[in-house]
Amino acid sequence: MFRKIVKFITSRLFIVSILILVQILIILSLVFTLSRNYAFVAGGFWFLSLIIVVVIINKRTNPVVKLPWILLITLLPVFGGLFYMKFGASKLKKKDEKTLNEEKEEFKKLYDEKNPLLATLRSKDPFAASQASYIHTVTDIPLYNDTAVKFFALGEEMFETMIKELAAAKHYIFMEYFIVAPGFVWNTILDILIHKVAEGLDVRFMYDDVGSVGTLPYRYDRLLEQNGIHCVAFNPYRATLKTILHNRDHRKITVIDGHIAFTGGINLADEYVNRKERFGHWKDGGVMLKGGAAFPFSLMFLELWGLYRGMEKNYADYLPPEKRHVDADGFVQPYSDTPMDTEHVGELVYLNVINQATEYLYITTPYLIIDNELVTALELAAKRKVDVRIITPAIPDKWLVHELTCSYYRELLESGIRIYEYTPGFIHAKNFVTDDLIATVGTINLDFRSLYHHYECGVWMYGNDCIQDIKSDFNRTLKSCSEITLETIKKTKVIKRLVRAVFKIFAPLL
Repeated sequence: MFRKIVKFITSRLFIVSILILVQILIILSLVFTLSRNYAFVAGGFWFLSLIIVVVIINKRTNPVVKLPWILLITLLPVFGGLFYMKFGASKLKKKDEKTLNEEKEEFKKLYDEKNPLLATLRSKDPFAASQASYIHTVTDIPLYNDTAVKFFALGEEMFETMIKELAAAKHYIFMEYFIVAPGFVWNTILDILIHKVAEGLDVRFMYDDVGSVGTLPYRYDRLLEQNGIHCVAFNPYRATLKTILHNRDHRKITVIDGHIAFTGGINLADEYVNRKERFGHWKDGGVMLKGGAAFPFSLMFLELWGLYRGMEKNYADYLPPEKRHVDADGFVQPYSDTPMDTEHVGELVYLNVINQATEYLYITTPYLIIDNELVTALELAAKRKVDVRIITPAIPDKWLVHELTCSYYRELLESGIRIYEYTPGFIHAKNFVTDDLIATVGTINLDFRSLYHHYECGVWMYGNDCIQDIKSDFNRTLKSCSEITLETIKKTKVIKRLVRAVFKIFAPLL
């Protein structure tokens, strides 16, 4: 225990957090002193807070995300505005915004703007075609029918396939992950990446610095660069108040030669493949794409890469160099989401899936902390007699987040939705499947962080064979779950109910 304490207080996470906290305390102390002694200073901060409230109210985002900030600023009028400026505002530097806009225009040139398969899908299923049309409208990514999709029900299954495909790479490898931790998984992949650099491949790696702050040493990107792997630490966690902490890169992407792509819930750490036990058995999932729909993941990677290394001269260079035959079935459409605009793509894709369900809707998610729109859509589906079932973890990775998840159970259960907890451990898969026809798998949790504040990605599918695999996996997983009922909820202790009710107000900030 003593060693763990020493390790924690000497970690970069602790040291940088303390330095940021000290800076905040100094500023708050200065603000308090000035406000106490000079009425015009206090008035100035009150006015600043009022202006910020007006800005928040007029932002094009969900009111439930605005409410806790307005409440905080109202309770702490002098300090609340400063807190929002530090922790609440999403913003890009002008040059970064320009880079992203220029990249988007270049990406459009590589996509088929006419989206010709949309008419084919519309003749089969007009409702599904409307979803595909939405994704194309907001992301420019068209439908594909030349892509094979393989679903992985466990992280270890996906990892085994991934290392085989990485070893067979011929041109380039792009990898982008939220969490990377030294161990069997990462060391195995790192050995392959170093070997591929020696073969002359373009190997690039990007990891979120906050996601990996407790697992990777400081300036780990420089260490990878020394091994020939081009590397970016996304949004570095530094002891400066200029750092924007809440917009994280939560994507999990591996792209090989623009022809093969992996995504899902699986990060590069041993617990994701059950080589290390943290919260019981770790149940995760993901997909592998082979074919045309893999290439958009190359562009998703290059989009954020360009913020740090500049735009590429020719994005067409990353198209697969040769056409490879794949046994494809159904339609596939990748999508990405960014917190830097007003379009919450991940949530709206989920809403469309929910609203189009007619027979059943099965969902697996590690967290269930959702806004009124999602609650209403789920309840409406259940009231339409859609069989709505949701699996969440029985063993949480974060106590407070799990309590917030539980705070939504009663309302959903009362509408007829069935909720289950995965008793062997922690379920981290983010899967939707409905009516044997439609599914989406990706990185997007059912919580405010994923839906509003993170960079995310996913894959929407229609009519693919793997959709049956996703459904079968859900049904198998149910056998290892305990069902939550209204009777279960009624037995909850009063103190827990109170904690859930209070923190639910501030859920969008957590």
